[in-house]
Amino acid sequence: MLQYLQNKEDREAFIDKYDNFLFDCDGVLWEGTNVFSGVKESMELLRSKGKRVFFVTNNSTKSRSSFLKKFEGFGIKATVEEVFSSAFATAAYLKNILKFPSDKRVYIIGMNGIRDELAAEGIASCGGEEDAGLFENEAVPNDESIGAVVVGLDTLVNYRKYSKAFTYLTKNPGCYFIVTNEDSTFPQHGSFYPGAGSIAAPLITALNRRPDAVLGKPAQNMLEAIFAEHKLDPAKTCMIGDRLNTDIEFGLNGGIDTLCVLTGITSKEELLAPENKVPSTFYMDKWKEAFSLYDKKGNSTVSSANLGDLLRGLGQTPTQAEVNELVKETGRSKSIPEGQEFDIDFGTFLSILTRPDGFKPAGSSQEFIQGFQVFDKEGDGYISAGELRYVLTNLGEKLSEEEVNELLKEVEVGKDGRINYVDFVTMVLSN
Repeated sequence: MLQYLQNKEDREAFIDKYDNFLFDCDGVLWEGTNVFSGVKESMELLRSKGKRVFFVTNNSTKSRSSFLKKFEGFGIKATVEEVFSSAFATAAYLKNILKFPSDKRVYIIGMNGIRDELAAEGIASCGGEEDAGLFENEAVPNDESIGAVVVGLDTLVNYRKYSKAFTYLTKNPGCYFIVTNEDSTFPQHGSFYPGAGSIAAPLITALNRRPDAVLGKPAQNMLEAIFAEHKLDPAKTCMIGDRLNTDIEFGLNGGIDTLCVLTGITSKEELLAPENKVPSTFYMDKWKEAFSLYDKKGNSTVSSANLGDLLRGLGQTPTQAEVNELVKETGRSKSIPEGQEFDIDFGTFLSILTRPDGFKPAGSSQEFIQGFQVFDKEGDGYISAGELRYVLTNLGEKLSEEEVNELLKEVEVGKDGRINYVDFVTMVLSN
């Protein structure tokens, strides 16, 4: 029976029940470049209790070593042996199961994570990010050295890649068709975008055939590898994920308990629907759980002083000026004197969180640079400090003078009083 982990006691009992925790990453630990509130502390708590932690992700855009850098950037401890990705699973499948011939190459529709994991197994490849860009629809010659086509999430997908993959799969006898995973969507920027399954769909349609193998969750190859390498007891292992038809089904098919966290794809309505055929053992509410981390008094409220941190922890990107205005409006509705700290209950917090444009994505670096270019009269990549201050305090997401002062402390201002705005944008986004 599905159990809701509603309070601290429930969560402690849940942790005590298992020795091993398998975590999905995107939509569970983070969304894009935003780590979810409380994740680092939760990992530290599990390790302090002697629990074993593994990361099982369908995201093929990064190699395991790249994932380690991401974990490090978030301050989360991890080792390469604890990371299992669909790119790694694909490379291992080609080498160990298919015994992929050394004189053949793999053509990739996907990102460098697949290329890097194939190289680590001594498998030659081509395509991927190298084939990005415009395509003039010229003829595609066959390449008989291609013995497999691997498709994963590809944010640079184009007609050239589809044409090459189609050519190799239809003209090279025995050419394997492998998909890293069939997630239809991918969580980022506070929303959902096409996933690897959507990238593979046009090729499946054109070929009128299914892939020879789909290696990400819910396929069992990654779970079997984890059990074989680390000798885990299934009865003491729990899979934690946000997606019913991958993460939860992965655990269900593997005979282990599951925790569905409502931080990504699956909604509470979908999980609890009578027609749901993928039951989870436990579930947690994303916003309520994050809210509880800031409930210092234990009375189901958070301080208005913590509102900005809580919103940012859930993937929103308000400026401090916007947070101040939200606090001011909320205080006014409760007849709280301006400037006085006060408690915000969960219902009020939900109305703030779900306000219009609350989850608007941050702009890209190019969008910010184009905004500054309007003031670049010399066309040399520099504007005056005064012009920079004007843009930041008057246009777009207006910053306060205090916020601008903090940013400018990290900026090198030339002797002529001008600033390289490309370097400035890069610095801000990296922070």
